[in-house]
Amino acid sequence: MTMGLLKRYLGVAAITLGVNGPAIAQDPTTTLPGSYKVQFENDYARVVLVHYDAGAKLPDHTHPAGTTIYVYLNDSDGVVFRHSGNNTRAVTRPPVKAGAIRISTGPEEHHTAENNASTASDFLRIFVKTEKPAARSMRRLPPAEKEFSNQQLRVTRIALEQHDEQTITANEPALLIELPSGTQRWIDAGRSETISNHDARTLDLVKVEFLTKPK
Repeated sequence: MTMGLLKRYLGVAAITLGVNGPAIAQDPTTTLPGSYKVQFENDYARVVLVHYDAGAKLPDHTHPAGTTIYVYLNDSDGVVFRHSGNNTRAVTRPPVKAGAIRISTGPEEHHTAENNASTASDFLRIFVKTEKPAARSMRRLPPAEKEFSNQQLRVTRIALEQHDEQTITANEPALLIELPSGTQRWIDAGRSETISNHDARTLDLVKVEFLTKPK
């Protein structure tokens, strides 16, 4: 094989590996369906229900760059994420409480996940598809914090006591999440939803309003 043909062969091989290798691990809803399940998707957001069994060890998978909202559905201990690629490191997610929220804007992530705890970890992973802020950022909202907003979105907590009823209006396109079930419903801009609580427990809601347009 001549040098020219060898270079062409290596170039094709590199492209093939780049497409077939990482692409196989790209979307964990395809490669790890027992742990990542799409619940809802439109032009504004993709909602994935994540479940890590106690002691689970998940292989490499990839999450896209952008803004992601994490809504935690149960109390759970730390999970270890071992990153690969250009940002090789191990990061331990601290223990979380049911109802806690984390909002993160950052680059693509390629990692494994290990839940070394004796209990499962369940949460919603909401990937925001709208125009994001230019700067990388991260914000944690404990259950007691009622509202957060930036250029891209507004997050509001709403509590309904037993027999309460409330009409919730979305001034912007909004995703409404019930806790602790994680059930979601979409509300178009300018529309309303009337929510009633017939349970003896307080019904906690999280409203995510999208303030920028889809990309």
